[in-house]
Amino acid sequence: MRGQKDVERKPSGFADAEGFDYFNFQVDEGSGVPKSRELVPVSYLNIAQAEAMPNIFKCMANAKSGVMFNCTAGKDRTGVVSAILLMHAGVSDEEITRNYVLTKEYGKERLELVHKNFPELDMSIITPCEWFMEEFLRLFREKFGDTQSYFESLGLSETEIQKLYEKLC
Repeated sequence: MRGQKDVERKPSGFADAEGFDYFNFQVDEGSGVPKSRELVPVSYLNIAQAEAMPNIFKCMANAKSGVMFNCTAGKDRTGVVSAILLMHAGVSDEEITRNYVLTKEYGKERLELVHKNFPELDMSIITPCEWFMEEFLRLFREKFGDTQSYFESLGLSETEIQKLYEKLC
């Protein structure tokens, strides 16, 4: 889900790897820093509605086997897709949020590097916290109701929606 500049700057090691089908469905939403903490969950809802989302979920549903997905930092675009998949699998909001907040620990070195290189940046906007995901989940349900309705709004077939569920569960 990486932008063109990211792909050119640091190509994926899987792009030409044997035994992998590599796809990059560019999601520009969520690649920048929101202007405030309050706008982070809104940016996550924008990610969920990105033009590339139907292709991402259809690719996952129709993949012959497992799927690995990522963006640049692995917390915003990847976090949104992960949260939607976990919701679809019936995982509780508490567990989804706990999973998301783990990116703060696993991305600690990256966050420190960002702070070092961009000291003027408000780190509270880019550091994962429970409220970001909790509020995204609330906004998502307010807009779509559930993942079934969400996937239908993206144009996934009933078969593809079921395939996603079966792969997850």
